[in-house]
Amino acid sequence: MNGDVTVLLVCAGLVLVMVLYWTYYIRCVRRQPRSEKWYDDVDFVGAESDGVLFIYPYCSLIMGAGGAMGLVASANPPEFVYTVLKVPLVAAFVVGVIGFTGAVGVPLPWPFVPRWVVDIRKAKRAQRRERRQARKREKEE
Repeated sequence: MNGDVTVLLVCAGLVLVMVLYWTYYIRCVRRQPRSEKWYDDVDFVGAESDGVLFIYPYCSLIMGAGGAMGLVASANPPEFVYTVLKVPLVAAFVVGVIGFTGAVGVPLPWPFVPRWVVDIRKAKRAQRRERRQARKREKEE
């Protein structure tokens, strides 16, 4: 194992931060539904919802994948082992980038956001559909 101790500690710290944040995210954010009002607010609390749902978890995933990659690289494994270990880390990075796009407004499906977010979106689409149909009926009459 080669590498500076500082680099190893930073990489291990990134992995630790990722694990701790994802534990919090799974236990406190994904499993405890929030209200539609919380999801829609544009004030500080509502703007925070993008951070809690997209920015913080997926940014920590990207940083943790980078830290794990640094730890694997510093261990100097054989090329085949390095390649095999690189695949899940690159996949975690790609998932992080996809999840991060939710912060810019891309509606993501269930595995990337909690089910309660998907339920809120479905309810809103149903309300918009009903309003459109009601307007069409009014125009026909």
